[in-house]
Amino acid sequence: MSEIPFVNRLGDAVDAAIARPARAPRRFRLTRRRYLTVALAALAVAGGGAAIAEMLHDPAEIGFGAVGCFERTEPGGNVAVISDPTRSPVELCATAMSEASLGARDLLACSWEGHGIVVVARGDRGSCSARGLAPVPAAYALGRRRAARLQALAVDFERDAGCVAPDEFARRLTRELRRGGWTQWRAVVAGGEGPCGRVSVPTGSSIVGSIGPSVDGARRTIGVKGRAPLELELALSAPGSPGARLFHTSGARCFTVAGLERHVRRLLAPTKTPIRFRLTSLRSFVELTGPRGARYREGCAVFSAAQPLFPDGRVVIVAELLQRDAPPAP
Repeated sequence: MSEIPFVNRLGDAVDAAIARPARAPRRFRLTRRRYLTVALAALAVAGGGAAIAEMLHDPAEIGFGAVGCFERTEPGGNVAVISDPTRSPVELCATAMSEASLGARDLLACSWEGHGIVVVARGDRGSCSARGLAPVPAAYALGRRRAARLQALAVDFERDAGCVAPDEFARRLTRELRRGGWTQWRAVVAGGEGPCGRVSVPTGSSIVGSIGPSVDGARRTIGVKGRAPLELELALSAPGSPGARLFHTSGARCFTVAGLERHVRRLLAPTKTPIRFRLTSLRSFVELTGPRGARYREGCAVFSAAQPLFPDGRVVIVAELLQRDAPPAP
C-alpha cells in the first residue's frame, strides 16, 4: 500500500473496475506511443513521487507530485499518472493523451482535495469548481520550479557519472547535493538488480527524464536504483536509436523468426550486450497497428520490445518478438 492518497485511490478505482461484470472486450490498439504512456504510468504509480495532499515543509515535494490525466471532463475512466516538474500539468497530459485527440487547449488542470493535481477534458463544463474541484494552488508553481532545479542537478550528475555501483552513486550524489545547496537532501540506495546507479525514469520519449518517482519529499531523499548502463537504455529506446529503428524496420518486409533474430542482432550489435529472444503472440483483443500490424496479420515475425535484464548479475537484452501462431503472452 502506497502512502500517497492519490495513488491509493487510483488503485481502489482500478480494483473496482476489474471487479465489475465484464462487457464485450474493447480492442486495444497497441501503438508504440500508447505503450510508452502505459509504461510511464506504471512507473509513476509503483515508484511513488509525492502527492499534493498536504503542504509539507519543502515545496520541492509539491512540485514532484504525480499528475493524474483523465480523458473525461471529471476524474474517472482511463487515467495516466505522470510526474515531471519541468512541464505544466496540462502540457504533460496533452502529450499523454494525444491519441485521444486532446490538446493543451482542450484540457483543464485542477486540484482534487485529498488526491492531488488532476487534468480533465475541458468540454463545456466550465471551471474547476463546476466539477467539485479547486483551482491549482499558487504554491504549486513555486514547488514545481524548485523541483525542476533539484531534478536538473540529479539528472546532470547521472549523465556524467557513467556506470557507478548504486551505493557509490548515492554517496557521490549526496556530496553533489550538498555542494548545490540542498543540505537537507541526500541520496539513498533503493534496490534494483542492475549494476549501475540511476535516479531518473523515462518521460515520454526522453530516457533521462523525471526523478519524481525516486523522490521522498517527507524524508528529503532521492532513491538510487540499480539499473542498466545509461548508454544501453539509450541504445534500446531513445529516438533514432537502433532499438527505435527496429519498430519501423521489422514491419518493412516479412521476416521469419530466424531472419528477424538475425536482424535484431545486427542492429543491436553496437551495444556489445548478449541478446535473448522471447516469442509470443498477441491476445485476441489486442490489435497491432501500422506496417508491423499488417506483417503480423500475414503471419510474419515482428519486433515488439527490447529491455535489459540481469540474470545472475549479468546484463543481457531480452528482445520480444511477435508472431500470430506463437503461444500467447502470459
